[in-house]
Amino acid sequence: MSIESLTPFLIIFAIFLIAFLIEALVLYFFKLKKFWASFGISVLVNLVSLTLIYYVAAAVLHALGYDMGKYNGLNLQLPVVAFLWWFSVVVEGLLLCFFFSRHELKRAFIASILMNFLSMLFLYAFIINSH
Repeated sequence: MSIESLTPFLIIFAIFLIAFLIEALVLYFFKLKKFWASFGISVLVNLVSLTLIYYVAAAVLHALGYDMGKYNGLNLQLPVVAFLWWFSVVVEGLLLCFFFSRHELKRAFIASILMNFLSMLFLYAFIINSH
């Protein structure tokens, strides 16, 4: 196995790592935990969210009539992107509730909205500039 064969994986890994760092900074500024603990929470929450998006959101979109097999991820319709963003905000907000205190549920969802907005903005900017 050569480095050339690993290049696409390393690029995608680096992009997601930057998105996780952006979300960790949001959690850090919301004074959830210290930075590295916030980074760990960001990675955990995002991995669970991505897994649920892969299985649950794809099944919901398929039931609504969207054929996910014909989309390549870079060519999604705006309603699909909006649904995936909303689904991610809800899932990550619910998961963040475990890390915020009981009285700070509103802050957990505000952090989730901001986290997802900034990471989607970064990913969008990266995709637009990569062609």
